[in-house]
Amino acid sequence: MPTKTNTSRKPGIVKMLDKVKTWINNYRLVKPGGRILAACSGGPDSLALVHILHRLKDEHGFSLAVAHVNHMLRPEAPEEAEFVEAFSTSLGLKCFVTAIDVSAYSKANKISSQEEAARLLRYQCLRSIAAAWGGAQIATGHHRDDQVETVLLNFLRGAGSGGLRGMKPLNGDVMRPLLAVSRPEIEAYCEEQGLQPRRDSSNFTTEYRRNRIRLELLPVLEKSYNPAIREAIWRLASLAGDEHDYIRGEAAKLWGKVAIAGDCVAIESQGLAALPTALQRELIRQAIEKKRGALTGISFEHVEKLLTMALFGTVGSLLTLPGGFIARKTYAGLVVENGALYQSKPVRTKKLEPVTVVIPGSTTIGSSTIVAELVTALPLKKGKNSAVFDFVKLTLPLIVRSRVPGDRFRPAGLNGSKKLKNFFIDYKVPEAVRDYVPIVADQQEIIWVAGYRQSEHARITETTKKILQLTITKQEEF
Repeated sequence: MPTKTNTSRKPGIVKMLDKVKTWINNYRLVKPGGRILAACSGGPDSLALVHILHRLKDEHGFSLAVAHVNHMLRPEAPEEAEFVEAFSTSLGLKCFVTAIDVSAYSKANKISSQEEAARLLRYQCLRSIAAAWGGAQIATGHHRDDQVETVLLNFLRGAGSGGLRGMKPLNGDVMRPLLAVSRPEIEAYCEEQGLQPRRDSSNFTTEYRRNRIRLELLPVLEKSYNPAIREAIWRLASLAGDEHDYIRGEAAKLWGKVAIAGDCVAIESQGLAALPTALQRELIRQAIEKKRGALTGISFEHVEKLLTMALFGTVGSLLTLPGGFIARKTYAGLVVENGALYQSKPVRTKKLEPVTVVIPGSTTIGSSTIVAELVTALPLKKGKNSAVFDFVKLTLPLIVRSRVPGDRFRPAGLNGSKKLKNFFIDYKVPEAVRDYVPIVADQQEIIWVAGYRQSEHARITETTKKILQLTITKQEEF
């Protein structure tokens, strides 16, 4: 048998179980009636993970199964798969065993790091199994020392607060119940419970950077700089994580105000400039994440270049991002979109040519469409993209055009007129886009700055019998 259960309740075991239970409860990692798929390589961490979850499943009311992924990289891999399957069977648990050819995948996809390729394939495989097994959550055996190594690894890569926070207890469909306990505690648990884990020989080679951090860097830091360096790094991860979550939450509130998401993701430069630098960077990261689905391959340099482009860049400048996406500077801000789709878009290089408004009907000008309707009652809702006028008081035809020097405007509700330039300043319309705001005028004066405000001219009164309603649809906000 791969394991023999020691039924004695030793203090070390009780303490570790209490830590894990508290961690699970604090972060609400499991749900009664849910399903958990525990990833198990056969090593001490994952073996302890399966064993502990098996002990807790009845108390917390979840179903448990095991998944083992054979990366086909080492001669002993088939034996490890058999070991995990036998261990799972001894606990009465279903075990899913899958083999993936990491080497072939790395070559086919030109991934230089087999470690990274293995990670990508492993999670793809685990998610596929979890979905097939009723939409289960995935549990991994990452522990406190893994967290320390991850934070150091990210620090050496030049990561920001998102990287310094390390791994989350719960990240989407992946939970990490053992993050509260250390590698020595896990080793002690395995020994006390009579578990006989397999040892992965690749964990002891310095070929991989993570191994060098564990085997070389951390021992030096502990011996020569700070005996409690692991605790210090763990504390850093916790603090950085809390601060990152706060900044991320504040940035999320800006969507719909400073930034919008649609076919493309866009950030308005003027609004961005008014934000603290930390929020500026996070909003840029969120824009990339919304469009690409992930921040993989996005570096600090990418974010800084995009921030500079958004605030000070020349209209039309482009930056290619990993994954086939581009960022481009527009008149109003920064747009992130699929690079292939951008190639087919027309480039706007001059002001809007004057066009006669079709009444009733639709009129296209630039990237916008104005719909004109003759109605007998006021609309129930009228936002900034709609305006209504007493049709009889208008001098036709109506023209829609760009602004011209000397334009004046009588905003509804205000006495007198003002320069259109001053109106744009008051409404904080970016100077670079003012030439592309549709201006609707009859033969006497401007009646509507489309999308902003209508004029006092031809306003609706109690005697109005025929109403003209104009509605603008913007095809491109930025």
